[in-house]
Amino acid sequence: MTLNIDEQPPAHANENEGNDYKDQSRKYHENVNAAYVLPEDEMENDRLYMQHYALKLAFGANFDSPIEEELEQGITVLDSGCGPGTWTLDMAQQYPQSKFYGLDISSVFPTEIKPSNTEFQLHNITEPAPFPENTFDYVHQRLLVMGLRNEEWKKVISNYLQVLKSNGYFEFTECTTDLVNGGPKMTLLMDCMKTIATMKDLHIEVYRDFASYFEEAGAINVRSRQLIAPFNHTNKVGELLWKDYCMMFTALKPIVAKTHPELASEEAYAKFMEETGEECKEYKTHLIFSRCYGQKP
Repeated sequence: MTLNIDEQPPAHANENEGNDYKDQSRKYHENVNAAYVLPEDEMENDRLYMQHYALKLAFGANFDSPIEEELEQGITVLDSGCGPGTWTLDMAQQYPQSKFYGLDISSVFPTEIKPSNTEFQLHNITEPAPFPENTFDYVHQRLLVMGLRNEEWKKVISNYLQVLKSNGYFEFTECTTDLVNGGPKMTLLMDCMKTIATMKDLHIEVYRDFASYFEEAGAINVRSRQLIAPFNHTNKVGELLWKDYCMMFTALKPIVAKTHPELASEEAYAKFMEETGEECKEYKTHLIFSRCYGQKP
């Protein structure tokens, strides 16, 4: 399938505001119509690679939808907001009979060296998917809470249902800012994420609405579950998730320093992050993740 390049609509009204979250030493996407706030560079790709395996280990699988047998026999899958394609590539290797397509706003995915059952395209997922109706048996989306505006979630779900076959499944995995046994330093960082969300009109607690959004869009057999994962303690999951979040909050240093100027210097911020990691060990802090899937009638 070929890439559809549509005429860009006018920039979102809020996009000229609130750019103080950006680290000027990092590269960001240039699409003014997208809300995604994290960088697009090799450092971010490394973080996303690690994040993938942390979540796979934590959840015990790459998906919850009841499609294992279908994947083994061969179906067509869309990974929307695929980033560097780590989930796509892992699934393509595990299920060689199935075909996997990845979409992302940044061209950080592989273009030449990739399995023969994968294809990637540059696309803003808030726009209609560049595929015919009833193309996919399964649509996967993960960790876009910092990438989609409040009003875009229902639009994205509608887009997925257009390209999903009857009886096909779509599934979201999302992080939350909720903490179990959160200490003051980790709570400060999560509050900064909420500040960015307010600046960018992001729905930071969207996971709470997944089931109702899915059902409102017409999905049936909607199921969800929450995962409480250790953070910098107990096991490999805790270790990987801490590294993931530490890299993410390092990228978000400008906004943290804006609201907490005592952390503006590199030395002060590095010390703060080290102390936060130790705090999470002491408090036995846990993160909460959520998964929800539904089926198109």
